[in-house]
Amino acid sequence: MHRNKRAFALALALTTGLITLSANANANANANANANAAPPPATERITLSSTGAQLQRGTSISGLSADGRYAVFVSDDSGVVPDDTNGQSDVFVRDLRKGTVERINVAADGTQADGSSSYAEISADGRYVAFTSSATNLVDWAEPPAHPRDVYVYDRHTGSTERVSVGADGGTAGVFDNLDMSADGRYIAFDGSSQRMEGDAKNQNLAYVLDRRTGTAKRISDHIPADWYVSGLELSADGSRLAYVQRHPRGGRHELWLADLRTGEQQLVNAASDGTPTNGSPGGASLSADGRFVSYSSFDESVVPGPPQYTWELYLYDSRTGKTRWVTHEGEGGLGAGVLSPDGRRLAYQTETVKEDETTYDNVWVRDLRTGRNQLVTRTLGGEPLTEGYSAPGAFARDGRLLSFFSTSPDLVPGDTNGIGDGFLHRLR
Repeated sequence: MHRNKRAFALALALTTGLITLSANANANANANANANAAPPPATERITLSSTGAQLQRGTSISGLSADGRYAVFVSDDSGVVPDDTNGQSDVFVRDLRKGTVERINVAADGTQADGSSSYAEISADGRYVAFTSSATNLVDWAEPPAHPRDVYVYDRHTGSTERVSVGADGGTAGVFDNLDMSADGRYIAFDGSSQRMEGDAKNQNLAYVLDRRTGTAKRISDHIPADWYVSGLELSADGSRLAYVQRHPRGGRHELWLADLRTGEQQLVNAASDGTPTNGSPGGASLSADGRFVSYSSFDESVVPGPPQYTWELYLYDSRTGKTRWVTHEGEGGLGAGVLSPDGRRLAYQTETVKEDETTYDNVWVRDLRTGRNQLVTRTLGGEPLTEGYSAPGAFARDGRLLSFFSTSPDLVPGDTNGIGDGFLHRLR
């Protein structure tokens, strides 16, 4: 913006014949100062209050807008914004360019929520924020239920709040806290109660996808056994595919499915090469923007040959070829928390190290799946990998050049003395 204003001023001076040598000198000096300005730090803390102060209560980092300008996070700290007196966990969006923070889980008139809110997602342009909440006062209810749990979408342009998970009788959908949103904010995936959503006699948590344009919600997990339930939803950015896990309530195998929402076709992801279902516990699915690639963790060595027994491992599934790849770091497995970049080229993950006293610490890395190059994300102020604390990747932005992550380490940015976990943003080289 400043450069455009300067160009306009210079053009105006030229047309009026008022430009001077001193003006040229000042313009050159300002241009040189801008050119020599220090680049932004590789890692910065995201979860700060509206005054820039560090938080003192728990927080989690959820997502980023596509350009990396807006970050959404959840915190039960009452000091994030002024006049937070509800005593509940709330959803916030931080403008990383301006440093401002706004609370999202409020009614259209600004009334703060009377229940806890969590699991927030932000649209690519930063306009829409979806979240789950047990509040009863964010929208008008004919008769508020005793224990609601629903998905809401807040429009940051209009200030309106919309309840999008609506039961068959107009009441709560009984969401279990899983949701995801397409990049444009049109499609919302959530796990709702079949009893609430469809009036079924049995109460199962099933996967649904709502089209906000048409207002219709469709059940996706349509072949789930009667006593199983759904968890771990992940919607592709273009809204074309949904990954979800079907779990047996008393143990046994779990199934990770990838549903094509346009054709209705569904693929079992955690299967052996011959298509046989495995006995693992898949979870933590992450999709590329078009849904072709799926990364996930599983406690099962039979997905592909090679992984050690009885360890959590990270896998990458290509839905086009049906092939699964075991992902290792420096020749070793045991990776977790995989997050794919929208183009499917980069994979962020965590490595866990066990100390002699059996305590553990994590580091976050990013693998370029095309070149095989690894980049360390959790780099200390001294430039070394972390040797304490828990860390996990959050979300990519700006074509895979930015990554948000969570960490309890105090050695990532200067002045981190709150003793709790924070959300961070890292600029990849």
